[in-house]
Amino acid sequence: MSQPVAPVRWLSVVLGLIGLLALAALACGEDQKADTDGGNGVTRSLQTPIAIPAGEPIVIGVSVPLTGPDGTVGLEDRDAVIASVERWKATNGEQIGGHDIDIIAEDDGCTEAEITVQAAERLVRRSGLVGVIGPDCSDGAAAAIPVYAEAGVVAISGSATATNLAETQPGGGFFFRTAYRNDLEGLLVGLFISFDLAASSMYSIDDGEAYGRDLADVGQRYMEENGVNVTRESVTRGTVDFSELAAKIAAASPDFVGFAGFNPEAALLYRQLRDAGYDGLFGAGDAAASVGGFIEPVGHEAAEGALFAGCSLTLPEQFQETFAELHDYEPSESAFVAQYADAATILLNAVAEVAEEQGDGSLVIDPLELRDAVRASVLPDGISGAIAFDENGDRVPPGSDTLPQFIDAALATQDLNAFVDLGLVPCQAQDGRLVNLFGPGAGEIQLP
Repeated sequence: MSQPVAPVRWLSVVLGLIGLLALAALACGEDQKADTDGGNGVTRSLQTPIAIPAGEPIVIGVSVPLTGPDGTVGLEDRDAVIASVERWKATNGEQIGGHDIDIIAEDDGCTEAEITVQAAERLVRRSGLVGVIGPDCSDGAAAAIPVYAEAGVVAISGSATATNLAETQPGGGFFFRTAYRNDLEGLLVGLFISFDLAASSMYSIDDGEAYGRDLADVGQRYMEENGVNVTRESVTRGTVDFSELAAKIAAASPDFVGFAGFNPEAALLYRQLRDAGYDGLFGAGDAAASVGGFIEPVGHEAAEGALFAGCSLTLPEQFQETFAELHDYEPSESAFVAQYADAATILLNAVAEVAEEQGDGSLVIDPLELRDAVRASVLPDGISGAIAFDENGDRVPPGSDTLPQFIDAALATQDLNAFVDLGLVPCQAQDGRLVNLFGPGAGEIQLP
């Protein structure tokens, strides 16, 4: 039997412990792992209704990294879900059909696909689970999507951006995302570097993983189509010594250096580029857009002017207040807090729409009806902007046409403000902060 919702002041601590216990289970073998799911033995399929017995809670699963190099970002994403659920309950009531709403978080290892799959397997065995917010990273999501599809469990990621994740998912279409796609981020990067910065030469470096390769591929394509000479390099995640590569780049003196990957690699590469004498423009993607992960390690003065694509959106004041009240800190590390909050709202709205109360006090949800309710969702006032989904489960602006048509329009107009409608904005390190360059509260770009 699941535990009741913890008091909000220490709920995040409880969920963090759950994530740590899950990691311990992986280290102790299959017998211990079975203990972590309570031995529920829940059977799931496309044809099997989700049945929640009387007195038992509805469970919202969260699949994010809670430990390791990506743990700080994952914890913020998890806490965004908690804040969003509390805000939803304040508006719609504490229960759905007479059932409390619990949140269960699993550590999914981010890019460690095997751990993401194991997190998915634990979540689908949870009694009362109605859907999952996550997975967090593209590599892990690609591996775990089939697990959720086979079980008939809706998964809505707020941050997995690999271009073809939704288009190539297994039949059934249970995967959605409130995050933008890498091809859109790459288009933003390509247009920004080609036209706003008027660069003629660029070094593009990826970290060898799905997210980084995909983002760098798309950005390179759009830049080369617009006359930018792109030199491509690839490194391995976990690399700490970039001195040889940094020296080569400094000698070439390109107009721009871009890194598609995570911290600490982004911060390490940037610092070593400056040490090698490269004084040109530097940029990275959403995975590196962080004060604590990039600006603080590099130093405020040294980081000044670094550019990022896919930055944290300006959060509404009321949401920030709820977040801080629940968790005793303000989000600053994840670029996807708003997208995770919106994913939770969409899932709860869909559950409330299709859940059927039974005479014995139980609740029954048809997994196909829940999937269809999510697909038909329109969130006009989302924290990350207005949201709808296309037939694949990708995010589109409500009332808009397909994503390819959106891309064609962006290319034709070169209007980067259009990307704000997808929750996608660039930002720049200025005075120790990340300042958004488009959207609400936007600042001005500063160039040397």
